[in-house]
Amino acid sequence: MKQGDLYLKILVIALSMMVAVYFLFSILKSPDSTYETYTAVLYEVGDGISTSGFVVRDEKVLTSTEKIVALTRSEGERVGKGQVVANCYSDAQAQERQSQIDALEEELEQMEYAYSFSSANAESASLDADIVRLMNEVSVYVNRGELDFASGSAEELKSYVLRRYVTDDSANALWKRITETKDKLSDLYARSGQKQTITVDEAGYFSGTVDGYETVLTPEFVQTATVSQVEGLEQAAQSQQGDEIGKLVRDARWYYVTVVDTESIQSCSKGDIYPVHFAYDFYDDVNMRVARIGEDEDGKCVVVLTTDDYMQDAITLRQQSADIVFGYKSGLRVPKEAIHVDEDGVSGVYVLQGAEAEWKPVQIIYDNGESYIVKLDKSSTDNLWPDDEIILTDYEIYDGKVMGQ
Repeated sequence: MKQGDLYLKILVIALSMMVAVYFLFSILKSPDSTYETYTAVLYEVGDGISTSGFVVRDEKVLTSTEKIVALTRSEGERVGKGQVVANCYSDAQAQERQSQIDALEEELEQMEYAYSFSSANAESASLDADIVRLMNEVSVYVNRGELDFASGSAEELKSYVLRRYVTDDSANALWKRITETKDKLSDLYARSGQKQTITVDEAGYFSGTVDGYETVLTPEFVQTATVSQVEGLEQAAQSQQGDEIGKLVRDARWYYVTVVDTESIQSCSKGDIYPVHFAYDFYDDVNMRVARIGEDEDGKCVVVLTTDDYMQDAITLRQQSADIVFGYKSGLRVPKEAIHVDEDGVSGVYVLQGAEAEWKPVQIIYDNGESYIVKLDKSSTDNLWPDDEIILTDYEIYDGKVMGQ
């Protein structure tokens, strides 16, 4: 055979092999063989309902006819009978004079306290320890964001510092300062106008927020409210008169009233306790007791939940979205697109075993929106197990199919 013929034969064979490899590669990489996998994982999900409703409290609106109101209590603060919750003034000048009086009275108290002691060596060490303790308290409260407590500790600290550094030499100067402060106070007392103090006639929780629902949403209302009454609450708020300065919540117990589909609460009974997850202002679930389940009205009913906890967090809430959790379901999380139904109507998935697809039946127990939760059945290795690689594909698949890569 001539050398040229040999080269030609080798070239033809090489080209034939290249064509064969190309076709084989095309078959393996065809769209019918492309797929992704999803690892089956254990998953727990709350079984319940999402709803919207109203927070209800036993509330009394506080009013004043004065133009300027200065609240003396923080939001949600517990107050006792007879305590002052606000000071009211006829004009800004009267308020300013009262602020000066308050500041000077506090300063005078601290100076008189310091003047009544001398910083003898015997008590210096004790005073130093108290000063360090109070400085640490202020730092801790500031870091926590508890500014009311930080302010209280800071005022106490000022008194201790004054007491620590008052000596016999400075006592005369301090007494002179006390006398000057008393003279200033006398002048301010003479020029100060009349101030109105707002007190509460019973113990409770103070709030400076008034929304017009205080006389509509009451504990008595939720005991008899119908579906139409609850659904019409958005338009039921009373117009405000303009003299409201806040309100007193007279009981630690509060309620959440909502309308739900009657079918969704078939398993619920009065007295049951469920975790409730509110959309705002609560970081943790609130355990609430079912206080009332109303009569069915065209497939809907009123549900009232109640608790005695977290009043300080709930004191400003009114209309709220919430998830009521009846229980928890656990199983394996499976993407919806991985579910197939065979000719017998059995749901299942295909998992990757080696290079082949293997059919595994599943029982769907919960629809989680973008995925299903299926039962973890450990009675057989033929069932779906954690860490199984579930095949995701839009193309034809069957039990035993060789899956190309």
